[in-house]
Amino acid sequence: TRASPTEKNEVEEVMRSCGGAVQGVRELSPSLDANEEKIYLNRADGGFVYVDDGSYSFGPEKLDLTDETMVMTSLAFTGSQRGWLTAKLSSEDGMLPQSTVLEMYRPISSVTEKLAVVDNLEHDASVPAINWKRVQRVRMPNSSQPWVLARAKWEQQTLPDEASNDDDQSGTGPLMGWSFVETIGSKENELFGDIQLGSESSFCIHMMVICQESTVARSTTRCYDSTGLLKGVAFLEGRVKKELD
Repeated sequence: TRASPTEKNEVEEVMRSCGGAVQGVRELSPSLDANEEKIYLNRADGGFVYVDDGSYSFGPEKLDLTDETMVMTSLAFTGSQRGWLTAKLSSEDGMLPQSTVLEMYRPISSVTEKLAVVDNLEHDASVPAINWKRVQRVRMPNSSQPWVLARAKWEQQTLPDEASNDDDQSGTGPLMGWSFVETIGSKENELFGDIQLGSESSFCIHMMVICQESTVARSTTRCYDSTGLLKGVAFLEGRVKKELD
């Protein structure tokens, strides 16, 4: 059974200093401590990448591989539901993420007092196989260029092998989440195979959430080269290949 809602948090808008426009928002603190400062998601931050449905990926443009690094993602589902994940990574731990995963709800009615409700999200060690159907990807036009989000190239693809699958995404249920790191330097990589990463120590950070009711899967992937420079970000949507246990 699903846990009862245990906490509510307000999303704070941050206005430009000159006024007139929203520059970004503050949601939760990485530790979920109410007394700790919330993460500032600034539209001008090149490491904060977002798409139209409100999903986003947040992390550094340059990873410090000698120190602990935090990345975060929020993935939107139907029914005002979303999965929120953070992961701390360190080269000393072999880049094995230490993750926090939450299930969140946005208010459906404008008169509700609950601006965001948080409860625990189920977490499982085994990552299921996914039929990815849609991919949105952002990268620099030339892989040798430094990361500048305002100049990056956006691409969207519907995978032909999966295009005929049922698109019904109705139904909301408990969410499950995973974070993991994939070393991709010498491997063929479907998402970033056209980006020359130049080393076997290049890697992708995957953060994925699945709805157990609809079997819809959403994921973000951040691709870094061997020096820790961001090379691309992808948003994926698909279905679990077989029923979850």
